[in-house]
This record gives sequence, C-alpha cells and structure tokens, in this order.
Amino acid sequence: MHTRSLRTLASISIGAALLAACAVTPPQTTAPTAAPAAPAATSAPAATAASGAAPTSAPAASAPTDAEIKAGIQQALDLYARAYNEGNADLLKQAADQTNAPFRRFIQTRFDTFQESIRSGQKRSYKVGDIKQRDLGFVQAQVETGGFVYDWTFRQVKGQWVMSEPKEDQLGKREKSETEHFVFYTYPWADDVNGKIKEIMEQARANVLKKLGKAPDSKPSVYIRPIFGVGGPENPNTLAYYDRNNRGGDRIIIYAPQSYVFGAYDPATGWEPELEGTLTHEYTHLVNQRSFTPIARMTDWMVEGLAEYVSDPNSARDRGVGLAVQSDQIIPIMDTSGAVNKQDLNHLTILDKNVSLAYGLGASLVDYINQTYGGMDGFWKFANAYDKTQDMDKALQQAFGVSYEQFDQDWRAWLKQNYS
Repeated sequence: MHTRSLRTLASISIGAALLAACAVTPPQTTAPTAAPAAPAATSAPAATAASGAAPTSAPAASAPTDAEIKAGIQQALDLYARAYNEGNADLLKQAADQTNAPFRRFIQTRFDTFQESIRSGQKRSYKVGDIKQRDLGFVQAQVETGGFVYDWTFRQVKGQWVMSEPKEDQLGKREKSETEHFVFYTYPWADDVNGKIKEIMEQARANVLKKLGKAPDSKPSVYIRPIFGVGGPENPNTLAYYDRNNRGGDRIIIYAPQSYVFGAYDPATGWEPELEGTLTHEYTHLVNQRSFTPIARMTDWMVEGLAEYVSDPNSARDRGVGLAVQSDQIIPIMDTSGAVNKQDLNHLTILDKNVSLAYGLGASLVDYINQTYGGMDGFWKFANAYDKTQDMDKALQQAFGVSYEQFDQDWRAWLKQNYS
C-alpha cells in the first residue's frame, strides 16, 4: 500500500496498511445527469401603488458567472487554509461538504493526521485557478499552492461553495475492460482520465520488470476509483494500495487524478509522472509477492521501502527524511521499548504518526543496502535470510556479516552524510 498523497503524499499509498478487499460486485448506480436548470421566472404579486401601474415580472434567476464561482471557491479555500494554520476543526467544517459522509470523514481524517505529523505548524495558502463545469452542479477547479496544484471539485450547499465530491451512486455504472497485462474496472465519471491511467499502468509494469527483472504473465485487476467514497471504508491517507488478500485474486486500487485523494502535482509536468510513480510502487508489491519473497515474511520497511525505491529513489519523501535527520527524529528500525504497539520501521503500517516519513526512511534503507552491500542482489540476500530466520540480527549476520547494532549505526551515519 501507498500513501502517495503525502507523496504527496498522498500519497502516500499513496498509506498504509494492506487493507481488506471490498466487494467486487459492481454497484448498481445511476449514471451522471446534467446539472438542473435554473428555476423559471415567476410573476411578482400585482402592484397596488396609487399610480395604478401594471404589475411587472421578477427578473429570471441567472447562473453564476465564472468570476462569481471562483470567488465562492476562494472563500472555501481560505477557510480551509485557516483551519490548518490555526488547528481549527470548526473552520474545516465550514469549508467542506458536511452532507457527504465519506467525504466529510476523509477531510477530517486528513486534517487530524496533519496536525499530529512532523509537518504540523507549516502554514498553508491556496489560490483558485482555472475552473470547468461538471455534471450534477459540480465545478472542478485547479487549486494552486506552493508551486504545485490540486484538481478539486466544489459545489454549492445552501448558497455557499464548499469542497465536495459526488456520491457513489452518481458516478455511473462500473465498467470492465482489458489491456495486454491488466483487467480494469472504471467509472464513467473519470472517463476523461481512465484511458491515460491504463497506459501508465502498462508503463509501470515495464518499469518494475526493468528494475527487478521479473513480472508475472497473468492479468491482475486494477480498480480506478474517481472519489474517496467508493466501496467500503478506506484509509483516507492512502492514494493507492496492492491487495493480496482479495478472494477474487490480488488487485491494485488507485484513486484517480481529479479526486481529493490523489494529491498535488507539478503543473509543469502534469499528474502523469506522479501517477506513474504510484502505480510502479503498487506493482512492485505485486511482483514482490508473486515472484520473490512473500510479503508476509518480510518486515514493513522491506516491503514499502523496496516499492518506494523502485518507483522513485529520489522522491519528494526525501524532503521529510532530511527534516527528520536534521531534527534528530529518525524513526528506529526496531522499537526496543517493550511497547505492544511498536513504533518502528519494522511495523511501519501501524505507526501512530509520520507514516509518510517512515516510507522515506524505508526507501533510504533499501538505498543504503544497494550502495553498501551489492545492489539488489544484496537486498534479496538479506530478505531471504530474514525470511528463514525471522530475526533482524541473525539475518544481517548471515547476509552481511554485521550485527543489527552496527548496521543501524552505519545507516544513521550514512543518512547524515546524504541528507544533512
């Protein structure tokens, strides 16, 4: 799994546990319909002035202009930024659609996660850019922040523009299609990006095959979700994930561009490179499981660090790693405190906070092994030793002839040399 929005994140993720699969039966949903027309003009009551002037009709209601829409969206964005900057959940509720339960949960959880993270306190600001009308009264806006952009949707609720997404029954009926190596499940709401996503998924497979030298011939399923509120409850900080436990076979879930889950991207390059990195990450998990050491026999940092390293060894997560190194907040490989809920890289997917940072540190461990102990052959030598021993110290002794204490010390010194 991947919290790619904090790659952003996302992703982050794409984050960050291997979630249970939701049902694969296509939901019986209603296709999107055009936004309702403005109400027709009605006649005003007859005038009773002494002049006896004839009654007149009220002017017809007019649709808001683009300038008016952008002004309303900007007000929502200003409230959203203030909520983060002030840690004010009440402002967050004013900025986001409270009538859409899954979306409301997504916005709140993202907010809570940020407030508890190493990035808490960093100030935010947003500016609305280009907009375009969509069905069902939604407007898609390009939102600018810090040199990056989001593609977010908004709608009016009680006369106020708020951040929002359609509900599942407004997406259209789910459709099935195939490419050379994948089976795709998509929704009409995202038809403007579905074709490109399929192309990028095929490229992601080629990327992994080139880096790891193996890829299965069978076709896994890929589910493209255009909104957060599709299927059962999900982790709001997860942009994408590989699900190896689905009863219908392993599959990849990805939230599409133009959804809130997708996160920010560089407008100079577009969202395609960000998505390619995400899909390469998730397909690495699939190849790891099918062609190398089973994921269940590896620690979390091996699984996620490998996928992060293969997809983008110089990702935006490096900035978080550098901040952690400089502030001496490196998450330990092993938590030796005796706590039941381990807060370490070995248990990355159950961390209470800083999950995105943990992905970056996991990738740094894979990078360190590659540079120090013989490339990917060294990594798989260590992974196979751990598979047999299920003991970090014994695996490091067998694979590299070093103790865990020495390995940890050398990795931290390497971090300071490369990230300070």
